[in-house]
Amino acid sequence: MRFASRAARTTHLLGGLLLLGGTGVLATETLTLRAAIERALASNEISGIAAARLEGASALRRQAIAQLIPALTLSATATRRAREVTRRIDGDEVTVQARDAYSSQATVETPLFDLRALPLIRAANSGLAAQTIESEELRRALAFDVADGFFAVLSAEQFLAAAHRRVEVAQQTVNDSNLRLEAGLANRNDLTRTQLELATARLQATQAANLTTSLRLALAYLIASPVEGELVSPETEPPVALNRDELMARALVGRREITALADRAEEARQFALAPRLGWVPRLDLRGLYRWTNEAGLSGREEDWNFGLDLTWDVFDGGDRAAQAAQREALAREAELVLARRQREVALEVDQASADLATATAALEQASVQRDVARQNVEEVTERFLNGLATALEQTDAQVSAFEADAEMARQGFASAVARLSLEEALGAWPIPLDAAEEAP
Repeated sequence: MRFASRAARTTHLLGGLLLLGGTGVLATETLTLRAAIERALASNEISGIAAARLEGASALRRQAIAQLIPALTLSATATRRAREVTRRIDGDEVTVQARDAYSSQATVETPLFDLRALPLIRAANSGLAAQTIESEELRRALAFDVADGFFAVLSAEQFLAAAHRRVEVAQQTVNDSNLRLEAGLANRNDLTRTQLELATARLQATQAANLTTSLRLALAYLIASPVEGELVSPETEPPVALNRDELMARALVGRREITALADRAEEARQFALAPRLGWVPRLDLRGLYRWTNEAGLSGREEDWNFGLDLTWDVFDGGDRAAQAAQREALAREAELVLARRQREVALEVDQASADLATATAALEQASVQRDVARQNVEEVTERFLNGLATALEQTDAQVSAFEADAEMARQGFASAVARLSLEEALGAWPIPLDAAEEAP
């Protein structure tokens, strides 16, 4: 399921932030989520693949219809012989075989009655309808991948900003500890501990910068263009509380892949029907026009005829029955895939809804924790400046504040991804797009 792959990717990105405890982007250009998705839909190869698959399905449909359209065949022949053959008939010399012989003919053939063609055309129609939806789903999945990457960069940059703040405070604490040591107001252990904190802060800032760069490169790969400017955090509205029945109703309407699977099942059923109709006789109309410079004994250079061809494959050794059995098995498989996917959609909606509720609660808790940690930093810093707190207390307070900021970044990303997962499970797009932009 795509839901499982998204959850795995989210866990990996969150794990990258957890392992971290450069420089920020200086370009003035900004990039919005809408612009990133539009770039991806315009430049990523996925859009080209979706269009190519749709073009192929359309060609298959034209091929199926072509079976019922008259076919015209033109042919011409030029022959050079060693000698000319003539005969004298009733006193006239008649050329039976000319030394240079030319002939041409036109043949028109059209089926008048062929039941096998009808299910094949219906199958092609269903295949084209399914591929239209599947191509759109490819582009929608790309849009969600871009949104995931976009929020991952935003979260990493929040973490990077917190890491830079930690370095600044740690450097100031080291400077103050040096002054206190020289004044005899602190011991060597306090200075050593603050120096260790500064080194740790610099390491995590470097790791955060590298992670941010990696995530920007991953986003640039998705949108097929460089990501050099500042990313603008999209405005998100509070999630609308819906009960399970309402969510399921939205999913059944929005998840067009279910319709595509139903079309694929119908396509398979029609393919299975075609061999079963192979025993029905086929009636074709054939017409022929011929011209030659060898009139021969008939004395006519032009000739034409038309006729009806009746073909009845009474027994083929069981080939049609075997084909039908194979295709019917594929049709049953397609129906079971459809039934399973319908159940999976319900599971995905339930999981995404539960994950969003959990992520929202975790984000609220992280926000409170960050406020408490920042207030504690302010109080400890004030006491430290007045000589009422040690450098170790100052360092511990700053580490707690950094961890709170990091947790806020992680939970912000988790909340954004959970919201995206629910939107994807409901069949929506990450952001509203015009119909022209959504169409493959």
